Amino acid sequence: MRKLLLATAAGAALLSGSAFAADLPVRSSAPAFAAPAPLAFSWSGFYVGANAGYAWNSSRWTSTSVPAAFTPFNNDGQGFIGGVHAGYNWQMNQIVFGLEGTIDWLDQRASGQCSNAVGFVCRTSQSWLADIGGRLGFAADRALIYATGGVAFTEYKFSNPIPAPATSWGAGSRTGWFLGAGIDFAVTNDWIAGVEYKHYDFGSASSQSNPVGTPVRFRQTEDVIKARLSYKFGGPAGAVVAKY
Repeated sequence: MRKLLLATAAGAALLSGSAFAADLPVRSSAPAFAAPAPLAFSWSGFYVGANAGYAWNSSRWTSTSVPAAFTPFNNDGQGFIGGVHAGYNWQMNQIVFGLEGTIDWLDQRASGQCSNAVGFVCRTSQSWLADIGGRLGFAADRALIYATGGVAFTEYKFSNPIPAPATSWGAGSRTGWFLGAGIDFAVTNDWIAGVEYKHYDFGSASSQSNPVGTPVRFRQTEDVIKARLSYKFGGPAGAVVAKY
């Protein structure tokens, strides 16, 4: 009888403990950690940089006298080009538009026989090239593909270095236009690397040649491909929260 009472008391204690545990509030699990949204690069802002590459031009010489004093010929130069650039971009969603100015230095000279003027050497020289224009591009985060175009400026000098004494004429500034395209990539929030191609057209200009004294028309075009490195001001403050 005594053992039966002990067993009954133990069973009652177990039942009451289970009921108490069931009445306790369920402990909820900790909320999952939500990582912050990643940052997308913003192209908006002011930037400056340097560029260097390769340039090649076409300088077409044509006699405008009647009859023509010589057969048309080309003095085409090529070589290194390098300089600086600065600009400002605005970004709206994935569309980027901006303004940029560039000035480059080059020592581009081309000499050759002055067509059928036996004993005479003709030379075209160019020492600087500048432009200012607009840019319109499409941004895929840190990559930007763009087109560009605007007004261009340069100076050509035309001369006869041989025979001595050397004579020159037609020196002066020229204004034209350019079109081009390029791709930029933001290596960091501050540094941007890129490659760019531009085609320049400076039209035709006429001058009185020396020493033969015949009117000559000069037509110049130019092509340039350059690597670029730019510093964008603003750094991380230029980043915006990406929308998903």
